[in-house]
Amino acid sequence: MGDELRRRTAQLLADYLENCARVPGTEERQPSTLEAALLRYFAEKVQQRYQFTWSRFRGFRGNRLRLVADVARQIVQDRGFPSWGRVVVLVAFAGILLERRPQSHSSKLKGWKAEADVGSDCQRLVDFLCDWLTVEHRAWLEAQGGWDGFCCTFMPVVRFTWNTLLVRVLLSSFVATILTYMWPK
Repeated sequence: MGDELRRRTAQLLADYLENCARVPGTEERQPSTLEAALLRYFAEKVQQRYQFTWSRFRGFRGNRLRLVADVARQIVQDRGFPSWGRVVVLVAFAGILLERRPQSHSSKLKGWKAEADVGSDCQRLVDFLCDWLTVEHRAWLEAQGGWDGFCCTFMPVVRFTWNTLLVRVLLSSFVATILTYMWPK
């Protein structure tokens, strides 16, 4: 059967990071699992929050693996173990490093090596992050309930967001209806 936690972790990371590394203009694939959909959703929120700070890392051409390893080390430096929020931030940051910038004609001619680097770095980052989560922090990941725990942690937030939106829409409709009937004719 193998290690189910490692398999799910690798699938989740590959789903997200391959989506980030896709060529600009290609269609985004649907998330393969519920946790992949949640990770994409919250990673997008993190990227929006840090867009000005992280903008210099879009299309990064340096050593992506070393940079992510340094960030991973700093993330757990104070407590010795991650949190779900810090995991999302780390994975979102790795995704930013893999994003490809739209290429101009001159960069297309000399950019083939950089394109190959993105693909190989994507797999290297999947492997690194998978090891980081399922080997170095396996006890923490299992104590959190694995990826089912991730879903349980973040699903109420998503539901709350949708419920809040629904309440606002219904209240707006109600107020508009009342104003329409009360408006002097």
